[in-house]
Amino acid sequence: MNENRKAILITGASSGIGRATAECLAYNGFSVYGGVRDGKDFQELVNIPNISPIYLDVTIEKTIQDAFNNIKEQKTGLYGLVNNAGIARAGPLMDLPIQDLREQFEVNLFGIHMVTKTFFPLLEKSKGRIIMMSSDSGFFATPFFGPYCASKFALEGYSDSLRRELLLCDMKVILIQPGRVATPIWDKGKKLLKRETNSIFTPYAKKLGEHAIEKGKSEGLNPKEVGKVVYEALIKKKPKLRYLIAPSTLKYRLIKILPERWIDRLVNKEFRKIEENL
Repeated sequence: MNENRKAILITGASSGIGRATAECLAYNGFSVYGGVRDGKDFQELVNIPNISPIYLDVTIEKTIQDAFNNIKEQKTGLYGLVNNAGIARAGPLMDLPIQDLREQFEVNLFGIHMVTKTFFPLLEKSKGRIIMMSSDSGFFATPFFGPYCASKFALEGYSDSLRRELLLCDMKVILIQPGRVATPIWDKGKKLLKRETNSIFTPYAKKLGEHAIEKGKSEGLNPKEVGKVVYEALIKKKPKLRYLIAPSTLKYRLIKILPERWIDRLVNKEFRKIEENL
């Protein structure tokens, strides 16, 4: 399907979900601006048809403004913004340096706000769409992934408020909620597990963290599956407000309807299993 070269900006397009989504949209006829932070990634995207790399760091306001000026000068307009750039910080909250929490929100919420606010004039002109890359962690808070979960919960609330405000502009804000996806983010998580801490939480955090990383790398969805859903969200006349992406959504549906105390019991049961092997 040729989308008449409608222009889309994707942040964090150098790898993982962002790269897969950029390639998917470009293949299907969109003109893609891929936000990257370094020269190596820039050069890789240059060689892909219909993708124009653009320097953009969501935590640096100047690069966001420069990217806006660059796209405006191209006179392509902007039909879609895919707020994909994100990082994951993890660890027991009571052991967590406040800097980790600040870094988490600088990228996963404040950066998204700066990018969306800057590019809003172009999006409003085209009655375009804003895609927010959330996560199953945006509605299910797991132990020892508090910073990441908190940022995605915040993004969900931000997106709901923005969607309702933009009803006045006849625009759509769509949340994408992937479960485990096989991306480089899991390798980065390994570094967090190597931190030397001495608290009652350490053995539990390491055990659950190792399990999550192994599952993510071995059973995670191909990021191309997320790209396909983003494409659908951009072309459908009446897209869903939220797209949950997982091999099976039964577990997630149960999480949403079961009493929270039941979920707490299940988590506690996992802690007891870990204790048996300590």
